[in-house]
Amino acid sequence: MGEVVLAPGVHGTLFDTPGGVYIPTISADEPGSGGVGRHLDALPKGRAIEFPTVLSAKLRGMLLRRGYVEIVEHSEEFGDVEILVRRPQ
Repeated sequence: MGEVVLAPGVHGTLFDTPGGVYIPTISADEPGSGGVGRHLDALPKGRAIEFPTVLSAKLRGMLLRRGYVEIVEHSEEFGDVEILVRRPQ
Protein backbone atom coordinates (compact mmCIF):
# COMPACT_ATOMS: atom_id res chain seq x y z
CA MET A 1 0.00 0.00 0.00
CA GLY A 2 1.42 3.37 -0.99
CA GLU A 3 1.07 6.78 0.55
CA VAL A 4 -2.32 8.46 0.43
CA VAL A 5 -3.66 11.88 1.37
CA LEU A 6 -4.36 11.77 5.12
CA ALA A 7 -5.41 15.42 5.37
CA PRO A 8 -4.93 18.56 3.29
CA GLY A 9 -1.19 18.88 2.74
CA VAL A 10 -0.40 15.64 4.61
CA HIS A 11 0.49 12.29 3.05
CA GLY A 12 1.26 8.95 4.63
CA THR A 13 0.23 5.40 5.22
CA LEU A 14 -2.62 4.53 7.59
CA PHE A 15 -4.06 1.20 8.66
CA ASP A 16 -7.44 1.42 10.43
CA THR A 17 -7.87 -1.87 12.30
CA PRO A 18 -10.21 -3.05 15.06
CA GLY A 19 -7.27 -2.71 17.48
CA GLY A 20 -6.49 0.89 16.56
CA VAL A 21 -5.10 3.20 13.94
CA TYR A 22 -1.50 2.53 12.82
CA ILE A 23 0.40 5.27 10.97
CA PRO A 24 3.80 3.97 9.82
CA THR A 25 4.56 6.99 7.59
CA ILE A 26 3.47 10.61 7.61
CA SER A 27 4.83 13.71 5.88
CA ALA A 28 3.84 17.26 5.07
CA ASP A 29 3.79 18.66 1.55
CA GLU A 30 5.19 21.87 3.08
CA PRO A 31 7.22 21.10 6.22
CA GLY A 32 6.62 23.64 8.96
CA SER A 33 3.15 24.54 7.68
CA GLY A 34 1.41 22.91 10.67
CA GLY A 35 -0.43 20.36 8.55
CA VAL A 36 0.91 17.32 10.39
CA GLY A 37 0.17 18.89 13.78
CA ARG A 38 -3.40 19.69 12.77
CA HIS A 39 -3.83 16.11 11.54
CA LEU A 40 -2.47 14.69 14.81
CA ASP A 41 -4.91 16.87 16.77
CA ALA A 42 -7.82 15.66 14.61
CA LEU A 43 -7.17 11.92 15.08
CA PRO A 44 -10.05 10.19 16.91
CA LYS A 45 -9.69 10.40 20.69
CA GLY A 46 -11.65 7.19 21.28
CA ARG A 47 -9.20 5.01 19.33
CA ALA A 48 -5.67 3.82 20.02
CA ILE A 49 -3.26 5.61 17.69
CA GLU A 50 0.17 4.05 17.08
CA PHE A 51 3.25 5.28 15.23
CA PRO A 52 5.80 2.46 14.84
CA THR A 53 9.53 3.18 14.58
CA VAL A 54 9.47 6.99 14.59
CA LEU A 55 12.81 8.09 13.14
CA SER A 56 12.13 11.83 12.94
CA ALA A 57 13.12 13.75 16.08
CA LYS A 58 10.64 16.47 15.11
CA LEU A 59 7.72 14.02 14.80
CA ARG A 60 8.78 12.26 18.03
CA GLY A 61 8.65 15.60 19.85
CA MET A 62 5.25 16.43 18.37
CA LEU A 63 3.86 13.09 19.53
CA LEU A 64 5.37 13.23 23.03
CA ARG A 65 3.97 16.76 23.54
CA ARG A 66 0.55 15.37 22.63
CA GLY A 67 0.70 12.67 25.29
CA TYR A 68 1.95 9.71 23.28
CA VAL A 69 4.12 7.28 25.23
CA GLU A 70 6.90 4.96 24.09
CA ILE A 71 6.32 1.22 24.30
CA VAL A 72 8.04 -1.81 22.80
CA GLU A 73 6.07 -4.58 21.08
CA HIS A 74 7.49 -7.82 19.79
CA SER A 75 6.97 -8.79 16.17
CA GLU A 76 7.91 -12.23 14.82
CA GLU A 77 8.99 -10.56 11.59
CA PHE A 78 10.89 -7.54 12.97
CA GLY A 79 11.75 -8.43 16.59
CA ASP A 80 11.26 -5.70 19.19
CA VAL A 81 9.66 -2.60 17.68
CA GLU A 82 9.51 0.79 19.40
CA ILE A 83 6.10 2.40 19.08
CA LEU A 84 4.71 5.76 20.14
CA VAL A 85 1.11 5.20 21.21
CA ARG A 86 -1.83 7.20 22.49
CA ARG A 87 -4.44 5.04 24.18
CA PRO A 88 -8.17 5.76 23.78
CA GLN A 89 -9.32 8.68 25.91
